[in-house]
Amino acid sequence: MSIKYRNGKYQCSVRRKGFKYIYKTFIQKSDAIKWQKQIEVEMQQNSFRDISNATKTTLKSVLERHLNERIKEVREPAKIKSRFNTLCKSNIVNLFLNQLSPNIFAEYRDERIKSGISPSTVIKELCLFSVAIKRAMTVYNCWLPENPVLNSIKPKENLPRNRRLDDGEFDKLMIACKNKFNQSSIFWCSMIEFAIETATRLNEQLTLPWQNISFDKMTIRIESKHSKNGSERFIPMTPRVIEILKSLPRSIDGRVFPYSNHNFNRSWRSICSHAGINNLRWHDLRREGCSRLLEKGLSVSEVQMFTGHKTLSLMLNIYSVHNPVAVAKKLNK
Repeated sequence: MSIKYRNGKYQCSVRRKGFKYIYKTFIQKSDAIKWQKQIEVEMQQNSFRDISNATKTTLKSVLERHLNERIKEVREPAKIKSRFNTLCKSNIVNLFLNQLSPNIFAEYRDERIKSGISPSTVIKELCLFSVAIKRAMTVYNCWLPENPVLNSIKPKENLPRNRRLDDGEFDKLMIACKNKFNQSSIFWCSMIEFAIETATRLNEQLTLPWQNISFDKMTIRIESKHSKNGSERFIPMTPRVIEILKSLPRSIDGRVFPYSNHNFNRSWRSICSHAGINNLRWHDLRREGCSRLLEKGLSVSEVQMFTGHKTLSLMLNIYSVHNPVAVAKKLNK
């Protein structure tokens, strides 16, 4: 243990058998002595934790390493990369890990929400921060007293969407597709109706190959690598789904619906605009499909075959919205 005065500052170092050599620089000698005694006590009590790696590791470097190690494991790497690029635009990523605090992330939360970002998106961004920091603490040898991204600073999520197709909106979508795309309208009209009939997710639909369609067994196979929960499942085909699929031409790349995510999103917004329909997302068609299946009398576990949810009651409550008028008619029959 020693304290040396160099260039107007006090360099305090501690050497002890079984521990890594550590040092720190202070302006006041009293601070150096106080730090030295504190480290000695912690080493004697075996409670010392070395934060030297955290003092020279930036949050950005942790995010980059975490991304490179986990990118092959995630289902939609493009989304994770996009979220990573968004995080790197913040000044927070230039801070060292020991400089991070809950207050810093609370300010980040407030700034993002003030700029118009939805609470659910902010929660996902904070979760990415949290997971990367936790990995640094447990795997990268960057010890911290606690993870600064506390659950208490995460914003409250908005209420779940309950948007379904209103009366006449399906017909408007079909007309808009035919007027806008002419010859290729068969794909767009079929995609919309297929999404409602099968309640599949967009990624599952755009990656679906013809080889996973079995007309003999009347099932559609969703591969685990394209499923959100990583589980393979088989969706039973309704008579209308069989009609839709048999009417479609075969594309060269072997997919049932040969569109990319980028082109798809742009075209979908254009279709809704031409149809005069507001606040309708493609994912709302999945909710429409779940609701129709339940209204047809299928049990919750049967609808699970379509949706792929593992927690039935909670998730299907979010993805199903019953029409009160239809329920009232049933009660009065």
